[in-house]
Amino acid sequence: MKRHLAILVATSALLFSCDKAMEAPGFFNSEYDSALNSDAEGTFNAIVTVKKTPTDTVFFQLNDSTTVYPSDYQSMYTRMERIICNMHARKQPAGSFKYTCWVEWAEPLEEGTVSSSAKGEDPIDVLDDWMTSVEDGYLTIHYDAMWGKTPKVHSFSVVTGSDPADPYQLILRHNANGDAADLKGDGLVCFDINSLPSTGGQYKKLTLKWNSLEGRACERQFKFKTRE
Repeated sequence: MKRHLAILVATSALLFSCDKAMEAPGFFNSEYDSALNSDAEGTFNAIVTVKKTPTDTVFFQLNDSTTVYPSDYQSMYTRMERIICNMHARKQPAGSFKYTCWVEWAEPLEEGTVSSSAKGEDPIDVLDDWMTSVEDGYLTIHYDAMWGKTPKVHSFSVVTGSDPADPYQLILRHNANGDAADLKGDGLVCFDINSLPSTGGQYKKLTLKWNSLEGRACERQFKFKTRE
């Protein structure tokens, strides 16, 4: 529970920084890539996969193609996972990595499950912002849900196989585990969907379906490429 609450605190800080940063975006995009050079440092929020090379060098997978060398994060690696972080980066390659950075703060994301069946009919809203994304074989969702004043742990799953003709259709399941619906609050959860059929290095359309807090059936499309 402490871990989940920490994610909510980190998310709230990000929303504030994004609201402030209308002229200078608070998350990584192409504007940073064109503005950065070896002498210019850019500060941005990002959701990344923490990985290791075969020679045990820790790096961040920023999206499907961009990698970053975190100079101060080498001793913090325990396993491959998704984190949300604030990084200070320079376009200063380290080996095969495009950027070098140091990390201001980092928080691991809650991990949901992927299965062919899962319980959970509680409503949820999938928020349409930069944190909701599909990259590096992961689906990451920034969501709103209802919580009790003394909240219980909620469970999140994506269900595969709902459409035999479309293996890239997923159903988002939310199980509040009997929690009261007193307050609306947001959070982050990620799903490793790399077990879906290989896209063969090409992008396929991935469809996510869910039931909103208002009781509506919703869906959203993403571009998906399996992680190599």
